[in-house]
Amino acid sequence: GYGKMVVNVKIGDEKHNLSELLDWLSDILHTSFSQVEHTCSGAAFCQLMNIIHPGSVDINKVKFTTKETADILDNYSLLQEAFSKAQIKKVNILKTLDLLTWFKYLYDHNVSLKSSREFENSKKEEQSSRLYSTVQTKYQNQKMLNVKRGSHESFFRSPATMCFIKKYGSSTSPDAGSNFASSKDSLVLGQKCQEDITAFCSQTPYCLYLYHGVELEDENKASVLLLGFFDKVTGENKFRLLDVLQPEEETADAICTCIVEMLKKFRIPLMNMAIFYSDFPDHEGLLSGLKLLKPETVSLCGLTDMAGRVCHSGVENMEFSGLILNLITEIYKHFPTFPDALQTLLEDVDCSNFRNILTSQCSLFWRIIQRMTLAWSDLEEYFGSLDADGKEICRLLSDPKIRLNVLFLSHALQPLCDFQENIDRGVSVTQLLQDASQLVRFYTASFLRPKAAEFFLRRGKTSLIQDPVGHLPRGEVEVGKQAADFLLQRSEELTDYLETFQSSIISFYTTVTVHIIERLPFSDSILRNLSLVLSPGKKLEVTGKIVQDLGVRFGVCSGPENVSLLTDEFLEYQFIDGGDTHLADQSTEQYWKTELRIIGWKSSFGKLIVSLLALPRTLKKEIIFEQVSHWCMKSLRNQNIIYQISTLHPTSAVFSGFGLWPGLVQSWDSKRPCGSMRKVIFFGNRLLSEIQADDLLPFFSFAKCFCSNSFATVMAYKDAIFYSLQVRQILLLVLCSSCANMQFTDSKDELLRVMLDWAFGGFEPLGPEGLQPQSVCNGMQQAPEGFCLSCGSTPVEIIHPLFEGRLCSNCKYNFTETLYRYDEDGYQSYCTVCCSGMEVILCGHDNCCRSYCVDCLDILVGEGTFDRLKNVDPWTCYLCAPESSSRALKPRNDWRIRVQEFFANNSAMEFEPHRVYPSIPANQRRPIRVLSLFDGIATGYLVLRDLGFKVEKYVASEVDEESITISMVNHDGKITHVDDVKNITKKHIDRWGPFDLLIGGSPCNDLSIVNPARKGLFEGTGRLFFEYYRLLNVMKPKEDDPQPFFWLFENVMFMETQVKADICRFLECNPVLVNAVKVSPAHRARYFWGNIPGMNRPIIASQNDKLTLQECLEPGRTAKYEKVRTITTRTNSLKQGANDAHFPITANGKDDNIWITEMEKIFGFPKHYTDVKNMGRLQRQRVLGKSWSVPVIRHLLAPLKDYFACDEVPLK
Repeated sequence: GYGKMVVNVKIGDEKHNLSELLDWLSDILHTSFSQVEHTCSGAAFCQLMNIIHPGSVDINKVKFTTKETADILDNYSLLQEAFSKAQIKKVNILKTLDLLTWFKYLYDHNVSLKSSREFENSKKEEQSSRLYSTVQTKYQNQKMLNVKRGSHESFFRSPATMCFIKKYGSSTSPDAGSNFASSKDSLVLGQKCQEDITAFCSQTPYCLYLYHGVELEDENKASVLLLGFFDKVTGENKFRLLDVLQPEEETADAICTCIVEMLKKFRIPLMNMAIFYSDFPDHEGLLSGLKLLKPETVSLCGLTDMAGRVCHSGVENMEFSGLILNLITEIYKHFPTFPDALQTLLEDVDCSNFRNILTSQCSLFWRIIQRMTLAWSDLEEYFGSLDADGKEICRLLSDPKIRLNVLFLSHALQPLCDFQENIDRGVSVTQLLQDASQLVRFYTASFLRPKAAEFFLRRGKTSLIQDPVGHLPRGEVEVGKQAADFLLQRSEELTDYLETFQSSIISFYTTVTVHIIERLPFSDSILRNLSLVLSPGKKLEVTGKIVQDLGVRFGVCSGPENVSLLTDEFLEYQFIDGGDTHLADQSTEQYWKTELRIIGWKSSFGKLIVSLLALPRTLKKEIIFEQVSHWCMKSLRNQNIIYQISTLHPTSAVFSGFGLWPGLVQSWDSKRPCGSMRKVIFFGNRLLSEIQADDLLPFFSFAKCFCSNSFATVMAYKDAIFYSLQVRQILLLVLCSSCANMQFTDSKDELLRVMLDWAFGGFEPLGPEGLQPQSVCNGMQQAPEGFCLSCGSTPVEIIHPLFEGRLCSNCKYNFTETLYRYDEDGYQSYCTVCCSGMEVILCGHDNCCRSYCVDCLDILVGEGTFDRLKNVDPWTCYLCAPESSSRALKPRNDWRIRVQEFFANNSAMEFEPHRVYPSIPANQRRPIRVLSLFDGIATGYLVLRDLGFKVEKYVASEVDEESITISMVNHDGKITHVDDVKNITKKHIDRWGPFDLLIGGSPCNDLSIVNPARKGLFEGTGRLFFEYYRLLNVMKPKEDDPQPFFWLFENVMFMETQVKADICRFLECNPVLVNAVKVSPAHRARYFWGNIPGMNRPIIASQNDKLTLQECLEPGRTAKYEKVRTITTRTNSLKQGANDAHFPITANGKDDNIWITEMEKIFGFPKHYTDVKNMGRLQRQRVLGKSWSVPVIRHLLAPLKDYFACDEVPLK
């Protein structure tokens, strides 16, 4: 049964004030109700019924967060069941207020004051508080974690959690305890804290921490569960407290279950758990359970106790380990009787069990060993003077074998102790992993041959180091200086022991190395290069292989296609920013905050970076607890504080809670009704609160609400007043004349004084009316900075370089690929704005080749714009005539600079750092030797001679007879022409070489996207790239060859992204993009890969470069265009405009085409350079259309003058 029957009641004539009823309910449930609507969910009535009739309601089934009608109905069903159990037959209640009044009567008739107090006292023994809120949690047993609760319970859930915050929060806030104890709204924080954590970690890789045996109050202990992650918004590493666990069973399975259920409760995906750390004794069992759910989880559990466990295992495998431990134990039994001088030499410690010290206190054991080696002679003398008790110790001290082993340990254990001290100091995990790599290298170098050590570090197989073949011979194994000197002194006594000693120390080194490797989370190569990936200044040293390995290890790549995508995105990251833009005073986190906005944190490479940034800054729990407690106490410091925001709503208010405090009202989330509550952001601390609208005063009441005493004594209040007035001016878009004159003053106080005068004067010139909310602007009348100008999506990543607006990450890549793609008519293949579009309109202005699609014009400018502009001939686009722009499509004033900056960071960025050759002194430089593949008409030789290089040998591979003839005639047969590149072998290279420079550009027919029948990189002429790659590998010098070797490869820019990525992977660098239009009258955008210094520098025209078409024409001919489109082997490529309709030149009043001699000047060749062998116009255009632009090649090869001999006066 349920005890005695509940006495039913009827509502009497006595009227209860609403405030009195809410106060009564708040007292009974130990919380705060301000509105009767807060009780509509029925949860409060279920609690009341359980108090009136204990056991009638299963509190665990009560829905304290009711987002749906079904939740409310479930609560009232529980209430109806409780009425049945209490034998309450009928309750005729129509209104919530009447139901609350009825419960007041029911409570008064059934629960006396005495029994009420007894009830409350008994409950306080079971649980520290019984609070109600919309996110309340009920714990029936504080010593057991209930893992079956709903997902919307409070963040601050158990008394253990409260105790943790109170204990560790007091160190960050002197009055934390009092604030915490008096906060009635601590549970109201819960839902927002939970939402904050869920919002971050549902999409972000995180690190999960579990600290075991954490001391709470009253000598209780618990396990603390934390989350660490990188906040991409603020660029900071943050910690969040999930819960304090006190499971009934301290087993790995029980705790693993708690962890998984807790993550489910917070709606945090387990798949986002990138890293896990715990000091739980059975962390291997704990990790095995988690890895069943997320196999790629990186475990750091083995780091903190690694030194102790490795030390123990290594010493135990030595021959004299038992004797050494017994010796130390016996010596310290006599420590109290030692002379003062001897006690000073030794470590004063209680060493009753040295085996435990070996396991958990490696540093202490090493200090004891170190002190003993210094006091060895004194110890021998002391124990030699004792009676029989000291004779055995003296005998051990006199044994040279034991002393030799102790000296060896003092040397061999020191790196382990240094590693442990770094852990104790709380250094970052990234630094710890680097130290671990050095630790492994120290031990492998101590007993392995160099090649064996390198092979082991590369393969990571522990069986390799156990093979005696790879061990150093006796006498070369590292034993330390003290042990080596002792061996020399006592060589005669130790001769027979040397073989055994060699075996013992190799056993020590082998055991230590194996145990270290087994406890490290990464391979040696990753350990050494981990910091390079995150270091902005060393990005060029990062290889694609390292990024791939990290991606696989962190679970970013689940298959070969993901590995390829990750590599492409990494190359894109290097392609976007080739220079070192990292500021000296900028932290790594702040650098990546900016970079992630560009590369996109949802990309594979972005996820990898966020995973790496989630690596703990420290594993020392005291440091982490301090940060976590600071966050908790910051949340609890004020009543009703919910969460932080960074956006403002243009309506101001003054909050009257702790006195009158300035704030800004923020609009409600669209998913949540506002009712009579308002969200107010506080100036000064930028914390947001939920406040009744009746408790807010308008900002024009500033003079009445201003508190002069607080302004004079409370700095936070003074700052809040300052910032509120500043924001008020910004939101009004008005500045008083006095304030305007003070905007650039260094005196904050003087500016504040002027703004106060403005406020007290009535906020002139607009007055109180100016403080009213402003209407929302028409979206078509404002610059669309909040959405992607191309596709309309959010979020956006970077600015659109041409127009006011921004681009998302996907459209950024499309823009990069297609902005310089042109059709055969010379116009852009895609829309200038969105880089897509099926139907476009072309600009008719001279020299402009841009197009605009129907969607961009009709949506961004206005409906019907496209149809209207089709009838305008010629139509001048918005970039050519910015004054004609309107609505949301407005060109940037500096778009010419912006678009260059957009592609400016296309420098060659190595997967592995290219070998850096120092410049050669002038008197040591020798003539250059060149191999040119796909040589064409010898542009390379022409440029080298124009630059003044002394060319000792120029070997050219070319199959086109006409091109070969042009080269021979123009260069007096100084070029050695050889067979097809496919027939060149290593023997040929050895006979012709050595070479200093390899240049070439394979045919682009099957690579260019202009060719619809292209076959790609692996078919047709595309395969000729691999001939270049083959010979490049043949010609590359050995590491010990100091002679510089350079190479350059060229191809068309209009290739598929995958083709470009494949070339990058083979050549192990990203290309630079150079467009000949900057140094010649013709567009000719090309990619160049290579290791020539300064390839990524801006190309600047020289005085001799002809930049306009008119400069290249013969007398009497007039250019209609300043620049012409890309000249190819096609005859019509010389014509301009849509459908090849316009001739570029007029002569004698008639339209004419470009002559071949003029075309030669456009490419930078001398006049009549191709006029050989009675070649016709079409043949000469064909060889020119396949050639390089001379000014571009001159720009790329000029830095080689620091390496090779040149003529005193360049030959022309």
